[in-house]
Amino acid sequence: PAPCRACLLQAAGRRLARHRAAQRSRPAELPNGRALPRPSAMPRGERCFGVITSWNMARPGKRNAEGFGFVTPDGMDQSKKTDLFLYADNIKDSKLRSEAKLFGLKMGQRITFRIEEAKSARQSSLAVEVEPMRGDGGGGSGGGGG
Repeated sequence: PAPCRACLLQAAGRRLARHRAAQRSRPAELPNGRALPRPSAMPRGERCFGVITSWNMARPGKRNAEGFGFVTPDGMDQSKKTDLFLYADNIKDSKLRSEAKLFGLKMGQRITFRIEEAKSARQSSLAVEVEPMRGDGGGGSGGGGG
């Protein structure tokens, strides 16, 4: 006898789950076929360098929303698999944190940070203890006026 519809759907679900798990464990690849290093492969505890690739301001009326963005670590191509998530509250430098909350961060701004591993496979790793790069001219809003 042919399998019932429920059995077929259950088997298809198992195959899909195995396929997704295999995709998650497979490293991202460059066009030349070489694997990209994952943020989790970067050294723990050491300060890393990178660039702000996007910033989203907090929505008006949202409680405890301060804005967020993404960081591409140096030596990695920008992609969903390698970019790090950055909350404004994870910015250690008070001047940069205020700037992020009030005006947002500029794309291309150079920063230094530590990487905190994602709590689940569905999340990006976090950039924490974020500070602006010193002495490289990047960062800061200039500002002024009077």
